[in-house]
Amino acid sequence: MKIQKYEATSMQQKAKFFILAGFISMATLPLTSSAADTKDNVTVGPKVPTPKLQKTIDLSDIGSAVMVKKLSFSPDGHYLAIVVDPEFGKTDIVVWDMEKDKKQSHIHCPYPYGGLRDHDLLWMRDGKVISFGAKRQWNPLTGEALSDNPAIGRGARLNKDGTKMLTIVGTIGDPSTIHIYDTTNWQLQKLYVDGLAVESAAWTAEDKILVGAHNTKETLNTTIDGYTITHGPDVAIRLIDPKGKEASKGIWFPAIPDDRPNYLPYKQAIDVVLSVSNFETNMIALGAGRIIDGKSLRITTYYSIEDIVNNKVATGTGGMVFDPSGKFLYLKNFGWYDNRSPARNSIIDTLKGKELANFTGGFVGIAMHPDGNQLAIGDVDRVLILNLQ
Repeated sequence: MKIQKYEATSMQQKAKFFILAGFISMATLPLTSSAADTKDNVTVGPKVPTPKLQKTIDLSDIGSAVMVKKLSFSPDGHYLAIVVDPEFGKTDIVVWDMEKDKKQSHIHCPYPYGGLRDHDLLWMRDGKVISFGAKRQWNPLTGEALSDNPAIGRGARLNKDGTKMLTIVGTIGDPSTIHIYDTTNWQLQKLYVDGLAVESAAWTAEDKILVGAHNTKETLNTTIDGYTITHGPDVAIRLIDPKGKEASKGIWFPAIPDDRPNYLPYKQAIDVVLSVSNFETNMIALGAGRIIDGKSLRITTYYSIEDIVNNKVATGTGGMVFDPSGKFLYLKNFGWYDNRSPARNSIIDTLKGKELANFTGGFVGIAMHPDGNQLAIGDVDRVLILNLQ
């Protein structure tokens, strides 16, 4: 099998990428700023939607130490589900009616989902069920607890039309299995990932699955996608067809030397966490500073490793979200709890791979209205609703 070999030019260490035959291009674009004006704490570039505060949702009466953690709009945009920790170790869901501007329901969760990175709040396609993926689910309009679904695993994601949900099953560091559930009848399909440990997984626009995978004891010194795994920290991005009609393909990132004292001799070359998706453009956010095409596996870099390491840019530590068109990626940085310094958030041009604008405010959590006209941002004990029109 023919392997194509490329070198990345935007990383501190020029890790070599081995790519399965069938052309996959790698593109790295430098960070550039086209800021042209500053107004209302927003640095604005050309043709960029300018976030402007429209209203706030006050949640300070929920608990003694309220903290907004996650946000998710309903499919029709009528409701906003707000995941809050009213106090340490507890999580609630407040469903807010955006049209009537009032609380619709209040749900007390049995587990502290707010602090779990790989448990996003999902709205089922009819808007009548919300859950964090496996097991527990609720009626968002009444707050009523519904019967548990049979799903297991973490990192739940819905496909484009909401008919399928994937989860990742397996102990972290051990071989993983992707579970694919039909959300109508919960029929299960299991997808084995050749003995690799899956850190994250995302649907593509064509109902294929992209996984960020790590090596395991079972895969060391074996060959997958034409690449021979030689070091523990070798990682990959792999595209898998659940229907089995097309062979899997992947990009492998060999481990790079680690010269730091008292560390292992090799370290991981790239972050393979797949976060938010946009089905319109078939793009998935990849770690900090990159976007990957869900079909070609072409990677666009919008921030350099140097700028990320030196904290010069907003990396989306407080969340990230695409606009509906997929043209823009909004990055939410963590803010200070006591507001000593406002968070620096960014807007990325996804096609050109560059930062277009900055805006400040908020603490953690971000969501985009399905129409693209509003942005919701968590700000400790309240939610900021920003107008993008």
